[in-house]
Amino acid sequence: MKFLQVLQQRAKLADSCYALRIYDEHDSQEIGWQELYERVRVTALLLQNLGVAPGNRVGLLAENSLDWILIDLACHYLHAVSVPMNTHLSPQQISKQIRHSGASLLFVSEEFYSDLNLGPGIPIVILGRTDGITAEQLTPVLGNFDEMIVSVSALDRELAIPSGESERVASIMYTSGTTGEAKGVMLTEENLVFDAQMALQRYQFDPDTHQFNFLPFFYAFGRTCDLYVWLLGGHRLTLASCRKKAVEEVGATAPTHINGVPYFFEKLAALSAQSDSNDDVLGSNLSQINSGGSVLARNVFDFYQSNSIAVLQGYGLTETSPVATLTGPDDIRYDSVGYAIAGTEIKLSDDGEILIKGQHVCAGYYRDAKATADLICNGWLQTGDLGSLDEDQFLYLTGRKKELIVTSGGQNIWPQSIEQILLEHDAIEQAIVFGDGQKFLTAILFPDWEYFADQVDVSGTSDHWKDSPNVERWFMQIVNKQLEDRASYEQVARIALLSLPFSFEQQQLTVKGTLRRSVIKEQLADVLDRLYTS
Repeated sequence: MKFLQVLQQRAKLADSCYALRIYDEHDSQEIGWQELYERVRVTALLLQNLGVAPGNRVGLLAENSLDWILIDLACHYLHAVSVPMNTHLSPQQISKQIRHSGASLLFVSEEFYSDLNLGPGIPIVILGRTDGITAEQLTPVLGNFDEMIVSVSALDRELAIPSGESERVASIMYTSGTTGEAKGVMLTEENLVFDAQMALQRYQFDPDTHQFNFLPFFYAFGRTCDLYVWLLGGHRLTLASCRKKAVEEVGATAPTHINGVPYFFEKLAALSAQSDSNDDVLGSNLSQINSGGSVLARNVFDFYQSNSIAVLQGYGLTETSPVATLTGPDDIRYDSVGYAIAGTEIKLSDDGEILIKGQHVCAGYYRDAKATADLICNGWLQTGDLGSLDEDQFLYLTGRKKELIVTSGGQNIWPQSIEQILLEHDAIEQAIVFGDGQKFLTAILFPDWEYFADQVDVSGTSDHWKDSPNVERWFMQIVNKQLEDRASYEQVARIALLSLPFSFEQQQLTVKGTLRRSVIKEQLADVLDRLYTS
């Protein structure tokens, strides 16, 4: 298997050379290639002792850490299927995905364990301390990961790296995808290895490269472009102590390359503007960044370019492992998300939809043949995104065939799913959610004003109520309650109320009554501007 074979080779040649650093302001941990390989091997032995066999699904619910890396690579070692879970999701969403995946074993950080409600049947290993967990809660827990690793380290047993099986499903990653609610994207061994190889080639990394990671490994961008690219490249990788502190840690770690989303790079640029020296914020070695997920603002792009920091932009989906196109450091064009990585074909359908074919296109959606058939037609993955290609085959994104929201933090959100939940409350008659390219979601609501008047002892009319801060707070409480089981990034931060409903006569609804989002966005531009600038 390519990742493990490369790791084993580095362990032999590089010996104890520093490979991975887990940053901490007071006591950073550094791991060499040899130690890393040995710890992966021992972790694979632990999984084998726990009954993990080829094809078994192994769930992983944790933030980035050395343990995360060890467990993921141990799954490769045993030809098991890793199922990384998004820690931003609600406990209900996580439980649903774990059950859907059919996971036979679950690794969970202590901070997320107490909120889970999986029911009987799924054995659990805790990453971290267990002394704060009650005896009743510990019923399905097999033990603590660190303690179990110590026990299995004493075993005198060899474990050979298996030969590669390019078509085996190596991981299931849940995503909003191109067709609505979360689906399990089946990524094969070939998908992951090929995409990491091609991304590494486009980055043009050398042995002196030092990557800084804060992107979650449970997203394909962070997993492929930070974790797997680093393994194949053999350079250095530093993990941020946590995502919340990542911006503050860049200057101290002084990386040469950072993968991230627009919001992160905007914050770095803003801090640099307030600092006496860019080096205090960016470090003294930063030469290249890769921004993905949504469009980087022109002023932010210009800031990095003017400081001799190459700004690469790319495009892809979890379903493409994820990188499909990427600019290289030698040919940067602001408006473009780059050109196809080697071995990839990009074309446009008659209506401008971006179609992709290559070794990194997923095997489909787990336990969903219909959605898979809708996704891949004659070998071409239908992205749902619209674009154009110039004479050099550089890709430009022009819109979306379907109304997917991608926030500036790179989160994919289907507005219809949020709107439907809001409409389930009797107080809300119409709802439309916005947030594409923004830091958070907002919603414009037309309430059932009669219901409101019946529930609240207040005088006046809807024309007065819609602008009242007290009335807005009343409806905001309803919105928060309705969305309490959704992911943190699916929460609506601000709302606006309408006195009159959306209508066909105002061209806001189709004949079928469907929201015409682009028309509403244009007509209510002043409302949206207030929501995002107030």
